[in-house]
Amino acid sequence: MFVAVFFNRVSAVEFDSGMMFGITVQKQFTKRFGAQVQQNLWINQNFTRYERYMPIVGLHYSIWKNYLKANVYYYYLNQLSETGYRIHRQRYQLGLSGGYTFTHLSVSLLSRFESTYTRNASRNPNNKWRNRAQFSYIIGRQCNWKPFIAAEVFNTLNRLGGNATERVWYEIGAECSLDKSMSIELKLREEQMLLTSPEKLNTFLGVAYKVRL
Repeated sequence: MFVAVFFNRVSAVEFDSGMMFGITVQKQFTKRFGAQVQQNLWINQNFTRYERYMPIVGLHYSIWKNYLKANVYYYYLNQLSETGYRIHRQRYQLGLSGGYTFTHLSVSLLSRFESTYTRNASRNPNNKWRNRAQFSYIIGRQCNWKPFIAAEVFNTLNRLGGNATERVWYEIGAECSLDKSMSIELKLREEQMLLTSPEKLNTFLGVAYKVRL
């Protein structure tokens, strides 16, 4: 009976895989104020199809050293739907982030309100509350690699029929410092889509290049 239930559950889930490419440039202007620009390209449908192009501009202000920061982000999303037509979206985020570093462990938390506007959509905006926790292991001063695990939960705020958890991201990866200003991040993301029918489970490989000016 358990085996039958398990296979029925698996058969009710759709699977997909893809890639995420990103470039991030960060600049700290003062001790409190900084900014970043990011470019993203996502590929899905088993690494065969363009999914989105997504530039991001972000500003952050330090409220209490590195322990608490206020963040504002703007996204532009050029997406290709499953049926093949273009979708244009604008996204705004406002949130708080913070973290603390121990001898060999770094903990960071991020909570943000998100509002997404879709061109020619019947319902606007699409509002969500996103919460992320990340744990990074500091191997030592002589090691350039910093492995990490993370999870992010997406909760709907204005969904018809009632609000719920829409999706969850689970990530594992590592960041490699090339020098004091440049690094490369490699990660694996499992995306669990909870409100689709059937439920979806997506696997993405991510490669990102980061520069601090």
